[in-house]
Amino acid sequence: MTRACVACLALVGLLGQAGCWMSVPVLEASASPGMVPAVIAPESDAAVAAADVDEVIDDVDGGDPSALPEPSRQLEVEAELVEARNAAHCGDNKVSVVMRYAVKRVLTGSYDERDLFVAHQCPEMGLPTCREGKGARVRAFRVGEVHRLQLVQGTGGGKVVDKFNDGASAELPRYRSRCGAAGT
Repeated sequence: MTRACVACLALVGLLGQAGCWMSVPVLEASASPGMVPAVIAPESDAAVAAADVDEVIDDVDGGDPSALPEPSRQLEVEAELVEARNAAHCGDNKVSVVMRYAVKRVLTGSYDERDLFVAHQCPEMGLPTCREGKGARVRAFRVGEVHRLQLVQGTGGGKVVDKFNDGASAELPRYRSRCGAAGT
């Protein structure tokens, strides 16, 4: 067992009836087979070392075990179109329309949410294909299709139609599609 594991085990605590933390002695695993485990007292060197390791861990993750990494500014994903929107004559008016996707797989970058909101510039024109050319060109946006998308955080310039800007959906970042393909 590594020193870090022993240190983590040494930090085990129980919640007392009064609502405060109480430390408990923990058995330290022996480095040599056949040796009897020893109890680590809260004031021992091993307990102090365990506290130091815990501080280092808190510095790395901010002390919040539920903290998730920030979404990447650039993403490549495979996602299913869940809700499609349109804007009439969007090419003349340079309108981007936000659509909702369900993330199937993140290929590049980090994104930990299921829902993904993507602004497509003028959906009636389809989606430009990426240089790699994997998959068929998206000529129309149909609910249920899976798209492979290259995205940049933000919605780009011009007018944006976003019907998802209320409730929990409003808190998620918006991405602009650079290019994509269907049927991947």
